[in-house]
Amino acid sequence: MQIRKIKPYHKKALIELSRSNFGDESWTDEQLGNAIINDDYICIALLDGDNVLSYLIAVQTVDDVNILSIATSKDNQNKGYATMLIKWMINLCQNVDKTLSLEVKSKNKTAINLYTTLGFKKIHERPRYYKDGDSALIMFYNFTDK
Repeated sequence: MQIRKIKPYHKKALIELSRSNFGDESWTDEQLGNAIINDDYICIALLDGDNVLSYLIAVQTVDDVNILSIATSKDNQNKGYATMLIKWMINLCQNVDKTLSLEVKSKNKTAINLYTTLGFKKIHERPRYYKDGDSALIMFYNFTDK
């Protein structure tokens, strides 16, 4: 297994992973395709050969990297794959002196626990942000405590 940059030929696997994890809130085929080829995005995947086990998509600005989407195939969840991708991103941000942020649904306790364990802290809440009425939590990685 290795972490690699996502290539356009991985798009179909990303679409399937996104749909199986996020359903109606999945990115569109066009959004995923555009992210893969846009230099403002960081698109990485944990690959077993050419098989996408997990992916992470983030957008970078001058001073921040914001994780937009992370997903792991259902049969590979709870194996630490998402953790590996997030740690890779933490390391990248430390090396280029950028902050690292993300947004998560307040009801997604599994993801919140993972992010908190890895060193992210909630800094803001957007009430009723999602279609289903759930709030969005804005979290930043706390580099100063590390």
